[in-house]
Amino acid sequence: MSKLIRHLKLYIQHHNVQNQQRNQALAELVEQILRTRKVCRPRPGHPLSGIYLEIYQTVQQQLNHQLDDDIDSRYLQMTSDQDWASWRDSVFKKVLDEGCLQQLALEAQRHQLNTPERFYALTELLNAIKLSGKLYHRGQFSPDVYDDAVNRTLYYVYQNLNHYNREKGKFINWVNFRLNKMLQKAQQDLTDPFIQAQTGKIVRIKYQLSALIKSTKLESIIVWITLTIKGLITDNTEASNVTKIMMVLFLLSQLIAKDRTKGDSLVFEMAKASLPLSANLSQLTGESLTIETVAQPETELTLYDQLRYYFKEDPENLLQKHIKNHPEATLQVIALAYLDGNKWQEISDSLDVKISSLNNFFQRNLRKLAPEIKRYIEEEMG
Repeated sequence: MSKLIRHLKLYIQHHNVQNQQRNQALAELVEQILRTRKVCRPRPGHPLSGIYLEIYQTVQQQLNHQLDDDIDSRYLQMTSDQDWASWRDSVFKKVLDEGCLQQLALEAQRHQLNTPERFYALTELLNAIKLSGKLYHRGQFSPDVYDDAVNRTLYYVYQNLNHYNREKGKFINWVNFRLNKMLQKAQQDLTDPFIQAQTGKIVRIKYQLSALIKSTKLESIIVWITLTIKGLITDNTEASNVTKIMMVLFLLSQLIAKDRTKGDSLVFEMAKASLPLSANLSQLTGESLTIETVAQPETELTLYDQLRYYFKEDPENLLQKHIKNHPEATLQVIALAYLDGNKWQEISDSLDVKISSLNNFFQRNLRKLAPEIKRYIEEEMG
């Protein structure tokens, strides 16, 4: 735990009487906890404003309130920066509801493509999605498949955010629909021999590049440049190319030494780029959120999948009408039960509604909504 956080916590615990000094210490403790937050970080030279400031202030107030209430009990047990960070993230998770994510998405859409404002807004949006806990859980999929699908989904959001239309449903539903498709694609790729072979090639090339980067020393570059300047290497074009390559390898070695995760990610991208199908594989693996790639065909959901998604999510809030005197017997509940293969007698027994009433209500309302459902599936899910 940082010394300042430890000092502030002890000060607050030993000054229970409400006064200006204690309140200032509380505010400073909250500020220290928020310094390493993952979302609502200001752009360099630009103070927080708009939805980012609103989220930040809400989290700030909640942290302050909770600390003030029971600093002597719960927070006495926090002994590391990781403990404080986990608690801070749990508060962000509560604040980042569907409404906040919707506002963050609309804010990102507002900015022109390829501008610093757009990049900042997209970064904030993607970090908020990951932190919010609003993505579908992995269910029967393995952790590797789920993580792969999440990366692909975030990449899709990064590249295609302007395709989202607020008039046609909630933003998080749009994201989760894409995640459902990506889960199927990631699962399929897991058993695709061609993709596995290409991935194996990329991994082998990455190891070769890593070994080359590790062996590149500044002294070797200086010797090579010296020989070139003295004219001892006669092929100027080749000498120039080799010099550039050596410089890139050296810079990569410095990056890896400073931040291994970023360095490894960049080497992985270089390995993918060395294959003829690099654009395809970038889309398939979803490793990068910044490198533009060629969009690949995706595995389409069946009509059943599309219908079930529509009735489960009710993206346009049209399915909550219910049978008179039976508020639990909504069109959504009946349709899902029917799509899941339940017989009318079983649905009737579970809802305590006559079969004739169920049938009439279902058929009548389905006929009314059929054009709207068809339009939504064709435009949003086609």
